[in-house]
Amino acid sequence: MRADAIVSSKGQVTLPAAMRAKLGIKPGSHIQFEVRGTELVIKPELPMSAYYGMLKGYDLGDTEPEKEPDRTFE
Repeated sequence: MRADAIVSSKGQVTLPAAMRAKLGIKPGSHIQFEVRGTELVIKPELPMSAYYGMLKGYDLGDTEPEKEPDRTFE
């Protein structure tokens, strides 16, 4: 997918609707800008909900931190 756009006097560019739809970019979405050599890469940031259940089914072992022994004060 490819599209051309014109940069406004304020440095603004409109993302084409088809690209926004394909990437799930909606009003209020966060996006990242990255310069790679002479290219500008624009990526949507995934919401935290996208990571929910990502580790389901993996054995993470004992994830409970070791309890510190009780202290005595004199």
